Amino acid sequence: MKALILLALVLINLALIFYLAEKVSRYWKRFTDHRKLVNDHPEMKSVDPERGLMGFESDDVIRALVLDNDEPGESEPYLATLTEEEED
Repeated sequence: MKALILLALVLINLALIFYLAEKVSRYWKRFTDHRKLVNDHPEMKSVDPERGLMGFESDDVIRALVLDNDEPGESEPYLATLTEEEED
């Protein structure tokens, strides 16, 4: 009888250890993913770790610039249209 109780306690402890290890590893992965997303940029500090970039808080000026921009951008690299005379 004592052997069965001891076996049950060992199995319960093993299950608890595996459960806690899974929780810790999930938390650590979420923490490192958020850290990679923010990448120590001060403007990214308001990113919600649960929602990712969908929870990014911006001020009204940036929001108006991005959302009210009706002119499409060009698919050329930055400064690709400059000639050699314009670069000097």
